[in-house]
Amino acid sequence: MRSTFPNPLPRLRRYYQEILSLLGNTPRLVQLVWSASPGWLMLSILLTLVSALVPVAQLYISKLIVDQVVLSLDNGVAGFTADLSWLVIAGFGLLLLREILNQLDTYVSRVLNDQFLLHANVQLLQQAMQLDLAHYESAEFHDVLNRAQQSGSNYPLRVVEILSRLLGSTTRLVGLLTLLLRFSPSVIGLLLVSVLPTLWVGIRYSYRRFWMNRRQTPSRRLADYFYEILTNPKYVKEVRLFNLGEHMVEQYRTIRHEFNQESRRLAKQQSLAQLTIELLGGVGFYGAYGLVLWQTLQGVVTLGDLTLYSGAFQQAQGLIESILLSLATLYEYNLYVSQYFELIDLSPQVVSPQQPKAFPMPMRQGLRFKDVYFTYPGADHPTLKGINLTVAPGECIALVGLNGSGKTTLLKLLTRLYDIDRGQIVIDEIPLKRFSLEELRSQIGIMFQDFARYALNVQDNIGFGDLPQRQDIDLVSQAAAGAGATAVIEQLENGYETILGKMFSGGVDLSGGQWQKIGLARAFMTNAQILILDEPTAAVDAIAEHDLFQRFRQLTQGKMTFLVSHRFSTVRMADRIVVLEAGKITEVGTHDQLMIQQGRYAEMFELQAESYT
Repeated sequence: MRSTFPNPLPRLRRYYQEILSLLGNTPRLVQLVWSASPGWLMLSILLTLVSALVPVAQLYISKLIVDQVVLSLDNGVAGFTADLSWLVIAGFGLLLLREILNQLDTYVSRVLNDQFLLHANVQLLQQAMQLDLAHYESAEFHDVLNRAQQSGSNYPLRVVEILSRLLGSTTRLVGLLTLLLRFSPSVIGLLLVSVLPTLWVGIRYSYRRFWMNRRQTPSRRLADYFYEILTNPKYVKEVRLFNLGEHMVEQYRTIRHEFNQESRRLAKQQSLAQLTIELLGGVGFYGAYGLVLWQTLQGVVTLGDLTLYSGAFQQAQGLIESILLSLATLYEYNLYVSQYFELIDLSPQVVSPQQPKAFPMPMRQGLRFKDVYFTYPGADHPTLKGINLTVAPGECIALVGLNGSGKTTLLKLLTRLYDIDRGQIVIDEIPLKRFSLEELRSQIGIMFQDFARYALNVQDNIGFGDLPQRQDIDLVSQAAAGAGATAVIEQLENGYETILGKMFSGGVDLSGGQWQKIGLARAFMTNAQILILDEPTAAVDAIAEHDLFQRFRQLTQGKMTFLVSHRFSTVRMADRIVVLEAGKITEVGTHDQLMIQQGRYAEMFELQAESYT
């Protein structure tokens, strides 16, 4: 008759392979910590080894003291003998040594932790910095990033600490087992039988806890988002005006409560399993203890031996249990650390060539888009289709179209924030991919509509447009004047040293239009040959816009300039206007030419003009 019980071997084999694959991260982890601080790591390991042998020596000194006391009583000696005095001094010396080693270990661990935390976070930031923009537009990537941020800061060092502890525990256990072998080899077998189930419980629940946390990542990010809404200044006005506070708090509380409930159920199951294991361990200890007592009463061993063996068995049992729990914890931490390496192992697709071409200084033939197609990752349809456009050096091009027509996408391709699907983008007939990313982007000054607002001083906010020249206050002032930001800065109490935004003490917030002038000044900092301005006057008032236009042509003279704007007063100043619809170029020409054609541009212009008349 065929058995109806499932075969456990495939599952056991799968668990075994998973453990091996995850523990395979351990050498990489050790290398990671070693690269952070090799000297402190070696000192930590040395302290662990020395500290592990001290308790064994203390146990043996205790046995000698008991035997010496029994001998003195048998000989009728009522006071301290020289031998007993020296043994007590040795015991005190070992106690003192142990405390010194403990304090040294605490100090070294703190230094090593700080060193590694800095190293791991810098590695994570450098990796996040070089990944493609496409990564940041994927929800799955944000799950990976969130898990890496939670795992990378602490878990790699915890793994090394466990390995160091395992090394110390194993060293100490070898010393204790050497003592126990003098008594009975069978006791060691009893030890193993009483504690081995600890490893099984530890690994089983570590595995379940890890996958519970991993499964909760999207919901945890949502809870963190509600938390951010309730604590971030940019949401404060709407949260209060629309009475969203209680709703947001309730959403946060509901998600976190569900997490707590699931965690509580798992903790309850693990506690019950651990209780059974502890009872089994107690049976093993008292079985061995009874055997030692019996042999002491029979006169086979001395009272000192009773102290030695019972203490050694109890310590050895605790050590083996600790080692097995450490192995289970090591398995769990490797699971978490694999999430850190999951981010570190991601590779950017937009990269510099191995042998880059020099960017033409100056450009002679200009820029060409040749039958360019592009589709955003995960999208079903291309955003740009068959783009063909030639731009001469020093020419000003305005990009016009409805939202979603592909204007900003076109400029992202020019800066290689993305790479095209097919076609070519060339500068002086050299494909963009032949330039190094750093040099290409150094030749493009840019202000996107959603430009960054750094909670740093004014000089940094402008100077970031050309980082090497950021300390040149004359150049920064010149860029500010060109963008019409001088009057704004002069009103600030500390001028260019004023911290912007309310994130830090003493910070001053600006209006939308004032911020836009600062962002525009950042774009004017660079001496790049290409200038990209995405809605440069969107938040600027009419007077400031007029003032800016008086100098705009002078500021952009000699630069290839791209303007994206919905204000036709801005668009009219361009040499040529390019109209995009549904990812395609439908019209190209000057303002007057396009008005004569009576196409989409003329329609949009007249609609906007009506609102003013």
